[in-house]
This record gives sequence, structure tokens and C-alpha cells, in this order.
Amino acid sequence: MLDKIDAPSFNEEDLPELTDLYDAILTMKNPRELNMFFADLCSVNELHSFLGRWKIVRRIEQGKSYEDIINEMSKPDNPGASSSDSIPGAVCCSDYEHHIGRVKGKPRNDTKISSATISRVKRCYQKTEGGYRTALKRLEEMAENKKETEE
Repeated sequence: MLDKIDAPSFNEEDLPELTDLYDAILTMKNPRELNMFFADLCSVNELHSFLGRWKIVRRIEQGKSYEDIINEMSKPDNPGASSSDSIPGAVCCSDYEHHIGRVKGKPRNDTKISSATISRVKRCYQKTEGGYRTALKRLEEMAENKKETEE
């Protein structure tokens, strides 16, 4: 079980089950397993929302402005490119049938990103001890370790 978590948005009686959910996520061993788990747990649109926020984080990390982020993310998807191309550890595609043998709804690829979403993500990103920073730091460490082992 995880350390006691601070989740003020949840009722005290929900914390054990929230912790259990986090523990379940931590049992996944690779992006494929995570994809299967999240495909079962979330709707396709919820997964697209998660991915949209992560794309925003990556662009903020690159120093891009709100306007640049909105312009980039409002473009129609490039059918020849994988959304995981620039995101280390991402699954290879959004073809859920390919990953789990069934489709749970249709993805909403044409959703526009709002400035409110970018603002929220940026506020969370700016927390030096926040989850985005922790994830980005660990991805960077993984990339460095991988590079060192390849040399």
C-alpha cells in the first residue's frame, strides 16, 4: 500500500480505494499493460483528455507560449504520424482494437484545447514538487540511463 496520500478533493472514506487504484496502476509493468488497464478504466475521450494534458506539459516544458500550444494542438492529426513519436514511454498507437481486441467508443480527435486547460496544466507544471515535474524528471533519468547503457 502507498504512503498516506493527501487528496483533499476526495472524502476520507474514499481514500483507501483511491490508494488501492494507485497501487493497481503501479502494478502495471510496461506501456502496453498500462494501455490495457486505462482502456478498461477510462473512456476513449477521458484518455484523449489525459493525452491532451500531457501534450500541453511537453510543450510548456519546451517553453512554448499559450498561442503556440493552441495553434499546434488545434491542427488536425497527421494520419501518418503516431501520437507517441515525441512522448517517451507512450504506447505505439491509439488503435484500441490493436491493443485489446475491442473498441470502447470513438476518439475525439477534433477537440480544441482551451486556454483554461493550458492555464491549469501550467499552474500544476510550475509546482516544483508536483506530479508533472516528478514524471518529467524520471523520464529524463530513464532516457539518460538508456543512453549510458547504449554507449
